[in-house]
Amino acid sequence: MKSSQNRKFKPCKCGSIQFISKPNQYDIYEITDTKLELVNSETINDEFILYCRECGEELKNFSDFIT
Repeated sequence: MKSSQNRKFKPCKCGSIQFISKPNQYDIYEITDTKLELVNSETINDEFILYCRECGEELKNFSDFIT
């Protein structure tokens, strides 16, 4: 198996170089007195997925290339 140093990362077919992650967490807030207070952040999905920002295509085999 080749390391990521020997492979070239291929961008999305549409040519975009920007990608967005699938939201995987939400925040819980409570009203305390006259303030809104962050109580907790919860993860709803442990899987990390990236999508092309332009066309929405899911990016495959990207984890070796993240720095």
